[in-house]
Amino acid sequence: MKSPLIIIFLSLFFLRSFSQQNGDYHFTMDLVNVNQDKIVVELLTPVIAQDEIVYHIPKTVPGTYSVDNYGRYIEGLAAFDQKGNPLMVSKVDTNSWKISHAKALYKIKYKVNDTFDDRDSASKKVFEPTGSNIQKDTNYVINTHCFLGYFEGMKQKTYHLTVLHPANFYGSTSMTDEDKSNTVDQFTTVNYNRIVDNPIMYDIPDTATIRIGKTEILISVYSPNKKVSAAFIADKFNVMLQDIAKYLGGTLPVNKYSFLLYLTDHGGVSGASGALEHSYASMYFLPEGEPDKIIQFFIDNAAHEFFHILTPLSIHSEEIQYFDFNNPKMSEHLWLYEGTTEYHAHLVQEKYGLISRDAFLNVMGKKITVSRQNYNDTLPFTVMSANCLVEYADQYDNVYEKGALIAMCLDIRLRQLSNGKYGILNLIFDLSNKYGKDKPFKDDELFDEIGKLTYPEIKQFLLTYVSGNKPLPLEETFKSVGVQFVPEVETKDSIFSLGGIGLSLNPETGKIVIKNASGMNDLGKEMGYHVNDLFEMVNGKDVTTVSEFNKAMGEIFKSPKTGDTLTVVVSRKNDAGSLEKITLSATMRKTVVRKFNQLSFIPNPDAGQLALQNSWLNTN
Repeated sequence: MKSPLIIIFLSLFFLRSFSQQNGDYHFTMDLVNVNQDKIVVELLTPVIAQDEIVYHIPKTVPGTYSVDNYGRYIEGLAAFDQKGNPLMVSKVDTNSWKISHAKALYKIKYKVNDTFDDRDSASKKVFEPTGSNIQKDTNYVINTHCFLGYFEGMKQKTYHLTVLHPANFYGSTSMTDEDKSNTVDQFTTVNYNRIVDNPIMYDIPDTATIRIGKTEILISVYSPNKKVSAAFIADKFNVMLQDIAKYLGGTLPVNKYSFLLYLTDHGGVSGASGALEHSYASMYFLPEGEPDKIIQFFIDNAAHEFFHILTPLSIHSEEIQYFDFNNPKMSEHLWLYEGTTEYHAHLVQEKYGLISRDAFLNVMGKKITVSRQNYNDTLPFTVMSANCLVEYADQYDNVYEKGALIAMCLDIRLRQLSNGKYGILNLIFDLSNKYGKDKPFKDDELFDEIGKLTYPEIKQFLLTYVSGNKPLPLEETFKSVGVQFVPEVETKDSIFSLGGIGLSLNPETGKIVIKNASGMNDLGKEMGYHVNDLFEMVNGKDVTTVSEFNKAMGEIFKSPKTGDTLTVVVSRKNDAGSLEKITLSATMRKTVVRKFNQLSFIPNPDAGQLALQNSWLNTN
């Protein structure tokens, strides 16, 4: 009698042979025999009709808006015919391999290294929610685009994925496991785009399931020190998701959804935290901490990602529908995909009492400050969106700031024109009904279609403030809803500071960079900071990583004194375009605190202002 394990592998062998005859991809990933944080991936290929074929691992993927070149984590790619004879493989570029005598191709095999442990100081770091984690016997973050590729012109074929895993591990995903074994999982998707749209997280399970109407929600948590449980997250997310269902008219437009939360106690190589959205799931990389202190940050992130079930799942352009993973063309409409999503994530919390009206205004005020101080306010948003991968990569994060403000102004203007009866959510529903997940729109026709669905004034608004270069009409927008807008005010408080500079993470170097110097105070001017200066040392301490920078700042501002010397070493481009290190120094002192973009409700709004304000912020 054959053992059950032998039967499983014999079944897999015959299934793979059948799959190749039918032109399918059949991948196997081995999470059991892992060495040096590398996973072996094997592909039984579909039948190839030409003499040469190119195998691709993505350069970028939807939702990242970043060139990450996932092929650099692939090692030892080899190709074989059905008898096991090697075929010639030549590397075309970082993400592509050309295979000769491809008509005889039967199998490809390679190793995948993880992105979470990429300590190479010279490499661009992958934002963890879009990357991979390989911790033997602990945790595997499987963003499938990091592991699985496609042949040129063959992305539309069926994908089968078999995962071999330890018996005590569970694979959390929105896909359905077609295998009953506790050591083998099998997943099938209709094409490459769909398999890439479904991340998986394997570990000793800490999961919880909640139901919102007919929608099943999976919460899966990896918390290294067991500080945060899936049950705790589920309890808090349940309230938020119930409110989102109300906000969307009573039901959620998906049958199943997964929140996959990887929590860290030491930060990541990218220096950032957050999430990557998918159609039916979202993958998170978030700080592990005291649950009650971090939950609002989690809720804000989760609400944003969940609202992507509207955009771009139900409304998107041809650039997204037919996404080119290795020669991507980006859509002009990040204001729609990211901006409206971020706006919904905060407005729903105000409408159903998770945050107060004043707290909501505070959120929007901070977005004005970050947007105006750190980004180019006259750069047309459509131009930035279409060119966010390279030319305007440093402007991309404005989608979460100005993008949300565009959505807010559009919402208020729609309500103003419709006497409070029609807002941005109504527009999203109408666009979804017109297009839907399987019918993309043409980028250059969207504003015309929105004008037809709503008002000519709305088309003009989009042309002026989204594809045009004029700053948003914030003053008049806030006035129309009875909100006072004060761009800048001096307070009676004073504090020690680094100089009033806007800081960010340089994605190419992983170092802290000066993004904006418009709010520089006297200390900053004496230091002589320049925009794009990269921090190297502060008071003799290396600060070339985010964790080092944060530690140094903690020491400096733990007990600062007037008269202390602040010394900073930065790397700055010289006239020849080369980086050179420059030492900056000044005497520390307190500076007056200035608050920017303060929003507050007018005590006695007129009838028109009050009616529009209630339409905007009250529950419908």
